[in-house]
Amino acid sequence: MKNETERKRQTQDKRHDTLNIVGKVIGIGLWVALIAICIVNREKITAEGIVGLVPQNSWLSAIVLLVLFAVKSVSVVIYSGILYAASGILFSLPIAIIINIIGTVIMVTIPYLIGRKAGTPLLERLVAKNPKLAIIRDFPSQNDLFVSFFVRIVGCLPGDLVCMYLGADRLNYPRYLIGSVLGSMSAVISFAVMGMNADDITSPGFLISLGIEFLLMVGSIVFGLVWNKRRKRNSEKYDRK
Repeated sequence: MKNETERKRQTQDKRHDTLNIVGKVIGIGLWVALIAICIVNREKITAEGIVGLVPQNSWLSAIVLLVLFAVKSVSVVIYSGILYAASGILFSLPIAIIINIIGTVIMVTIPYLIGRKAGTPLLERLVAKNPKLAIIRDFPSQNDLFVSFFVRIVGCLPGDLVCMYLGADRLNYPRYLIGSVLGSMSAVISFAVMGMNADDITSPGFLISLGIEFLLMVGSIVFGLVWNKRRKRNSEKYDRK
């Protein structure tokens, strides 16, 4: 009787494992297909192009945008600012900001979970491939929320790799999420406002939002240059010793 029960349990476990494998293969296949579609149509991936592709129904438009945020989280083909701006074109400002925040949550969560599952071995590989990530490794603060906020607001690092790194480093997820969303809020709002005023690029709303993003971009470049210079100077001192 015990042998029969054990055989049934093993059979059920095998079926369960098989279904898990099939589900993962299908999921990976869908992601690959979506990313491939984006790569093939990358020239059309503009705010206006996305608006032309999404359904006119507001709910369906929101769902399509959120799916694109998910695709962007594992692909460098789509620029998040384009999705934020498309949301501003499609919806009123309050709704656009809400959708952009939800999209940001999706966008920073997926690579975080990938990094968390990969674990510590991923950390040095990521830094080796992209030395700029050493900024996070050498960051003086140990506050998870502040680190997540800082690397987002600075914006000189590739977002998907940053999320994977912080996931592999096992930052506290709620603090990581709050910091990441707060650090993204300037882009969430500014690009939505630019999208709303896309038909009049001389309007105050468009120009102010563009100016804010330009200043943040310049600030991130300056920070990157200063940090690299400081890192090289410290490295030279270490070599002399």
